[in-house]
Amino acid sequence: MKKMILSVIAHNNLGVIARVSGLFTRRGFSLTSLAGEDTHEPTISRLTLSVEEDEKSLLQIQRQLEKLVDIKEVQILEPDVDVARDLALIKVKLSKEFNKIIKNLTHSYNNVSVVDVNCESIMFQVCSTKEVIDDFIETVRPYGILESARTGVIALASVNR
Repeated sequence: MKKMILSVIAHNNLGVIARVSGLFTRRGFSLTSLAGEDTHEPTISRLTLSVEEDEKSLLQIQRQLEKLVDIKEVQILEPDVDVARDLALIKVKLSKEFNKIIKNLTHSYNNVSVVDVNCESIMFQVCSTKEVIDDFIETVRPYGILESARTGVIALASVNR
């Protein structure tokens, strides 16, 4: 099994996400993440799908997606070559012990910033790879994570491709 990302350009029509996710369900493919939103063109959406499949299945997924009515283009991206990011918001309980490490914590992780704080908790925004986000969560877990939310992966082909 190989982790790959599919970048799908689609007409921004009602039900396109349902048709795409339905294809995965019907075919029994492993969809690990789905993120979708309008692009800079209001009639076009980009769906970013993260899958773990073998090469043969990945090509089959690509062909099946390309057959769907609203799909304009399907591109296979590689996480190690192309630019891929996840986003997480993580709310952590404030304590005297945790207050001492916050500054060092934000400096150790390049893509971490404080986005909200009050006397009881602090909220971090982490925009990076899945692995960095996982590592950050494990680092702050002992201090008491109150809430967290994560997006799926979003990605674009590298400009050097």
